[in-house]
Amino acid sequence: MAATHLVREKEIDGIVLADMVPERAKTLETKLGSRKARAAPFPGTSAGDLAKLVEGSHLAINAAHVSLDLALMEACLDAGAHYMDLSSLPSQQFPFDARFRKAGLTALLGGGEDPGIANVLARAAADTLDTVDRVRIRDGDTAWSADTPLPVVWSPETFLAEVFTPGLYFEDGKIVHVPPWSGKEIYLFPEPVGPQPVYLMDHEEPETLGKFLGKGLRYADLKLAVDDTTYATLNMLQRLGVLSDEPVIVDGQPVVPKKVLMKLLPRPTDLIGKVRGAAMIVVEVDGTRDGRPASLRLWTGMSHAEAAKRHGATATGYLVGTGAAVFAMHFARGRVDRAGVIAAECLDPAESLRLLAGYDLPVTRERREATPLN
Repeated sequence: MAATHLVREKEIDGIVLADMVPERAKTLETKLGSRKARAAPFPGTSAGDLAKLVEGSHLAINAAHVSLDLALMEACLDAGAHYMDLSSLPSQQFPFDARFRKAGLTALLGGGEDPGIANVLARAAADTLDTVDRVRIRDGDTAWSADTPLPVVWSPETFLAEVFTPGLYFEDGKIVHVPPWSGKEIYLFPEPVGPQPVYLMDHEEPETLGKFLGKGLRYADLKLAVDDTTYATLNMLQRLGVLSDEPVIVDGQPVVPKKVLMKLLPRPTDLIGKVRGAAMIVVEVDGTRDGRPASLRLWTGMSHAEAAKRHGATATGYLVGTGAAVFAMHFARGRVDRAGVIAAECLDPAESLRLLAGYDLPVTRERREATPLN
């Protein structure tokens, strides 16, 4: 989706598409139908290999997998290119800050939906307050399909790893880790998502907001919506050992259960036009203004049916890809004026909101009754 947006922008001279499965890059090149986009062979996963791919580019975006982040950062330093990813390892990437600053380059961590758009909404709300006490991010996706009991509309590998990884939150200057499936609450999302059970997740936003947002931020978290049916399905798979990476012997041959599941699950692109429900990102920010408690809620989203009809994507894919395009345009228009390792909250939120609206993702703002700050 990011490439679909970017090939239409006059500031973009060209896009190089690479995938570890070369046919995917070629298919995307054909789908885009633009002279600006060309597929290139994937050279390998080492920093040296990736530097050859990145050479001559202004910006390299890892839209594949978090396992490539560190090697691609090294490649960007070698090739003199800016860096961006959609999924990050902040504690491992922050140490690159001095090297990127010395090179006059920027590494933007988490440039998708969440992290990405969520950080922008937090910063936009924080800019209207004198102090910020709490940031609460809620990711609501109600994708369902009559064709599959587990319609994962984003990377299945990432999703399954995320929900069974200990969650975290930021509090009083520290990251606090909690067991998987902690912090359950029923959160009332705006329609059409509505009330959903949500759980604390291991996400980048609490870590980067705690580092960059300022204004006295005391607490930040992200909770992901997982409905009760999906929760039961996931835990059944876990208990049966289907999510295990350890081989089991079947008819004398070693078989990795998780790989079998990955083969059986439809790819997210296969679900376009076949899922119902909606995807939404909501951010609540509590603080003070003029010495009095103040609270704001910002959100954006889209139904899966709308995304398929208007953009040929699932709503989740559209939000993630559109976020990536928004932040890439900051680089293309020379609006990233800070070298080093940063996150989306470090960019001009007003420009990000303008770009989001232009890409069919307007943001709704709501002032809420403020609760006393503890």
